[in-house]
Amino acid sequence: MKTKNNVNDNDKKKEFVYEYDFSYMFSTREGMIAKELAEGLDDTKNIRYYFSVALNHSERYLMEVYRKVQETPIQNIKKSRGALFTYLIKKYEHFDTDD
Repeated sequence: MKTKNNVNDNDKKKEFVYEYDFSYMFSTREGMIAKELAEGLDDTKNIRYYFSVALNHSERYLMEVYRKVQETPIQNIKKSRGALFTYLIKKYEHFDTDD
């Protein structure tokens, strides 16, 4: 039977792992790229997605797609810059040859 203390302890453990994970993530080159992408696309809540993308694609490719998204006028974007970035990454990933 769980008590309030057990629930709080579990939450604290999850929070610690979450914070540790971010500390590790931002200490890597891919983490810095992910942070730059997430902040630039105003999508910091999905920073883990950008980290996974940075692990799987070259920096050159990501920055090219990022630049194209930033150049797109906001009125031409249906959902968000983050959604457009995700769409373009998936659509053109066969062009990513710098691995």
